[in-house]
Amino acid sequence: MLSTGFFRVEATSGIKSAPTPDEKERSWLPLVTSVNLYTLGAGILYPSAFWHIVRTTISEMLLFSLAFIMLALCVEGLLKAPGRPLGQVLTRVRGKGRFIAGGLMMFILGLSAYTTYKINIPDVVPFYADPYLAGIDRFFYGHNAWRVMHEAPIEVGLVIDFFYTRVWPVMLLSGVLGALTFVEGARLQRYAWSLFFVYAVMGTLIATLFSSVGPIFYTDFYSGTQQFTHLKPAIEGNPYISNILIYSDYLLDAYRSGQYMFASGISAFPSVHVAVATLSAWFLTSFGRRCAVLGWTNALIIQYGSIYSGWHYAIDGDVSLILVSAFWIAISRFYGLPLMPATRPLGG
Repeated sequence: MLSTGFFRVEATSGIKSAPTPDEKERSWLPLVTSVNLYTLGAGILYPSAFWHIVRTTISEMLLFSLAFIMLALCVEGLLKAPGRPLGQVLTRVRGKGRFIAGGLMMFILGLSAYTTYKINIPDVVPFYADPYLAGIDRFFYGHNAWRVMHEAPIEVGLVIDFFYTRVWPVMLLSGVLGALTFVEGARLQRYAWSLFFVYAVMGTLIATLFSSVGPIFYTDFYSGTQQFTHLKPAIEGNPYISNILIYSDYLLDAYRSGQYMFASGISAFPSVHVAVATLSAWFLTSFGRRCAVLGWTNALIIQYGSIYSGWHYAIDGDVSLILVSAFWIAISRFYGLPLMPATRPLGG
C-alpha cells in the first residue's frame, strides 16, 4: 500500500480509501511548516515591524473575521437544520472549531509577515525595475497602458472603485474564512497552498527580485522622464477614483516616515491584487460554472482596474494571472482534483 498525502492507495487494486487521522494530520505538516517558517523569518529579521503589524492586523481583521464565521455558521444552521439551527452550529464548532481558530491565526500572522517583508523590499533590493516594466507596456500598447485604459468613459471609474475597494477584500476574506469553515481535505489544501504561493512566493520573493513602485509612484522615485506626469492629474480629474490619491499618499507617507502601518508597503510587480483575484476565480470555478463566471468577471475587472488606477503596469497583472493559473492547475493535478466539477449531460 502506498501512502500519498491525503489518500491511501492500494497498489494492487488502485482503490482509494479514506485517510486515517494520523495521515490526515501529517498531510498538513509541509504546509504548516512552510507558513510557520515564512512567519518566523519575518519575526526574526524585522521583529519590531512584525509585531507592530501583527497587533494592527489583529485590530483591523479579527472582529470582522469572527463575525463572518459566526454569520456563516448561523446561515448554514438555518439551511441545513431549520428546526435546530443552534445544534448544527454547535456541531460544526465542535468538529472544526480548533481547526478554524488555528487557520485564522496562521492567516493573520502570515499576512502580517507579508506586509513586513513588503515594507522592507527597498532595503533589500532598491527600486529599479519600473523603467523596464514600463518599456514592456509601451512595446505592446504603443505607449503607457494606463492611457489606453483611460480612453474609456470616466464612469468606468465607478465600477473600478467598487470592485477594487469593496469586492476585492470581501472576495479574499470570504474565500479564506469560507474555505476554513466549510471546505475539507485536498480541496482545502489546494486553496491554502495556492494562497501561500501568492503571498510568499509572488508577493515576497518575486516582488523583491523585481523591486518596483508602479506607475502612480513613478515620478516620486525616478527622475529624467515625463511619461507618467499626467497620470495623477488624470486620476484627480475623475471624481469616481480621485480617492486613490488619498491611499497613494498614505503609502508614500508610510514609506518616507518609516512607520509600520496596516496594509502599507510599496510593490508593483507582480500584482498581488490580480493574483488574489485570479486565485478567487479558480477557487470559485471549483464550485461550478455560475461561480466561475462570477470569479472570472471579478478577476478581469481587477486586472483592468489595476492599470486604470495607476497602481500597476499591465505586465504586473498578466504575469500574476499566468503564474497563479499555472500553479493552480499543477497542484490540482497533484491532488487529482478537477478544475471544475463534472456536469451531467442533458437528459442524464
